[in-house]
Amino acid sequence: MKQNTQANPLDGLSKDLIEHLHQTQRHADVVAAVPYDLDEHGKYTEGYLLLTDSRLGHFRHRDGQWMHEWLEVGELDEATLVEGLGMNLLQLMADGRLVAEYRFTLQHSRELGRFHRHLEGLVHGESHQEQDEGRPRHGDEQRGRCPKCDRPIPSWSEVCRACMSRRKILWRLLDFVIPYKDRAIASFLLALTMTGLALLTPLLSRWLIDDGLGAGPGKQANWAIVLMSVGGMLGLLMFRAIGQWGQSRLSGEVARRVARAIRHAVYAHMHRLSLDFFAKRQTGALVTRVTNDTERLWSFTASIAIEMVLAILTIVGVGVALFLMNWKLAMFALMPVPLMIFLTAFFHKRLHRSFRQQWHRWSQMTAVVADALPGMRVIKAFSQEQREVDRFEERSTALFDEERNYIRGAKSLFAPTMMFATSLSTLIIYLVAGWTICSEWSMVQAEPKTATMTFGTMMAFLFYMNMFLRPVHQLAHMDEQLNRAATSAQRIFEILDTEPRIYTKADAHTPDTIEGRIELRNVSFSYDGVNKVLKNINLTIEPGEMIGLVGPSGAGKTTMVNLICRFYDVIEGQILIDGVDIRDYDIGELRRKIGMVLQEPFLFHGPIGENIAYGMPEASSEEIITAARAANANNFIINFPDGYDTMVGERGQTLSGGERQRISISRAILHNPSLLILDEATSSVDTETEETIQKALDGLTASRTTIAIAHRLSTLRKADRLVVIDKGLMVEQGSHDELARKDGGLYARLLQKQQEMQSYIALQT
Repeated sequence: MKQNTQANPLDGLSKDLIEHLHQTQRHADVVAAVPYDLDEHGKYTEGYLLLTDSRLGHFRHRDGQWMHEWLEVGELDEATLVEGLGMNLLQLMADGRLVAEYRFTLQHSRELGRFHRHLEGLVHGESHQEQDEGRPRHGDEQRGRCPKCDRPIPSWSEVCRACMSRRKILWRLLDFVIPYKDRAIASFLLALTMTGLALLTPLLSRWLIDDGLGAGPGKQANWAIVLMSVGGMLGLLMFRAIGQWGQSRLSGEVARRVARAIRHAVYAHMHRLSLDFFAKRQTGALVTRVTNDTERLWSFTASIAIEMVLAILTIVGVGVALFLMNWKLAMFALMPVPLMIFLTAFFHKRLHRSFRQQWHRWSQMTAVVADALPGMRVIKAFSQEQREVDRFEERSTALFDEERNYIRGAKSLFAPTMMFATSLSTLIIYLVAGWTICSEWSMVQAEPKTATMTFGTMMAFLFYMNMFLRPVHQLAHMDEQLNRAATSAQRIFEILDTEPRIYTKADAHTPDTIEGRIELRNVSFSYDGVNKVLKNINLTIEPGEMIGLVGPSGAGKTTMVNLICRFYDVIEGQILIDGVDIRDYDIGELRRKIGMVLQEPFLFHGPIGENIAYGMPEASSEEIITAARAANANNFIINFPDGYDTMVGERGQTLSGGERQRISISRAILHNPSLLILDEATSSVDTETEETIQKALDGLTASRTTIAIAHRLSTLRKADRLVVIDKGLMVEQGSHDELARKDGGLYARLLQKQQEMQSYIALQT
């Protein structure tokens, strides 16, 4: 039985290719097809992959003809889809070797995902239903292109921005309101009560005018009625004032709590996301979402949402009152409402598009500031202050232009047109009610009961119409605020809906201790999904062994330790610690067993003591001092006036590079890891400081599995074994002496170059 992923797999194929298939009698066998548009050199081409129940066909258009070849699916071991930033790659393996490789631009991601899923199922003997029940694989349509609009979905998101329903997005805010539903309901009931009380005021005004002031047919002025009606209005006013005070307090408290919950949810979710998410985003844009966007949603929750509901209820309530009072006049008075609805719908999309563009410009401007401030030392060192000011001015001007277009366009037209439409209702009431009163005047004098319209009724009608038009006008203008809130909510839920690519399994392994045996089995990795940074690495590190990673810049050394820390997952092979795949470990527990000392240690703004205890906040002062002494940091720390309470400034800029590094080593010592990673720990300090740091590292590496990366090869002499990496391949391994004596070896060449450089520097000095 054939499996089909499309209604007709030949749809979309070129006519000449379909004719070619008919000529070869293979058209009836095709169950899936996908176009590919890049050749082996990355140049554009025209081709298709066609799949039958047993064969994979490769069709390529060359010199006006279709050339083709077929592969037997049963001979394939694996069909791997590698996602890249600029293209996708389909690799076919048989007998452990690469037999075919096809390249696709991202516009075919959706079709390619379906095709790959079908092909992979055939390779592994799975049915189409079994594939659908499993977890989506790389290239699934939900991660390629939107199934609704066919737009590409960004690699950092799980959702299509163009198809995100703003109404549904705002409804999702209720998830944050539910924990405070008691206060929210109380606030809503108070607002509803005040709205109901407001409906009584026009009735009292009609009673005052017609019966109290004697404006009604056959009526005489009555001071008692005047007092009672005015007193009733005063009482209603007082109740409404008290109710509004309570409602404002409750709604404000709920809104603040909701905003805090959203901020916490967004910030916490960011920390769960993988490093590749942050590599593709600007810091300023993320800061804007945590701050500005959540503040915008606070405003929406505090006032707009409740006002919107009350406005709708007011419109319904007042509308009923208008028809009960005089249905004919109500029909005339409501004639401009369809015009208001049309205007609101007309400007709705334009406003939303404008707000989205404004927020994009705002994020770009914020990103410039967030990028420049941490690099102020570099900016001043190269005298680039004016360049950064110009860069900021460029982004600021772009934001200004967007806001100016908004003001000159939709905003400036929307308000006056809505004002004109709402004012028409008042004029219609004056006209119709005035004509009715004038035409009935003679009959009213003779027979008061025949009057269908009185001055009091007309004034009450005007009151009600004002109450009706005010929420209509508010709703029209709320559309602007609603669009702003929806845009912010969309940006926030984009983050919340992005799933981390590195996550802990439900039945994760959580050992109390680990011995530190590390195995890399056929490990390959690529950041972009196409160019492999590591290729088929096989390495075993025994517990307590110190391994030195050596190689030119960009060889893949740091990538290897990133994989061991599981900042990224391998695309091929596996990494095991103590015989367990690191993907089966609890991520938090795994990283708590690993200590890292980086080339550029990151210190947080705060006291030195807190920075040392960052990985172990519960550490006592004695433990912090002991760790600092072991790292040869205690002496310079106690020389500061505030000692361990000395503030280090942002990124530790008040300290020297060597001081920052020793604090970083103190942090690692206090952490007491089972595995230690040293990434260029002494490369950015002078020789004397390096000697001090090296002594601290000697104590730290004792009896621990250690992986050290260094360009200064002399610092790795004490390593039990050196592993040489070049262009992603492990080319050599052995002790320092063994590799130094190896003729033509990469390590020997690197060592010789360093010795020559040191000799040259010595001669110059």
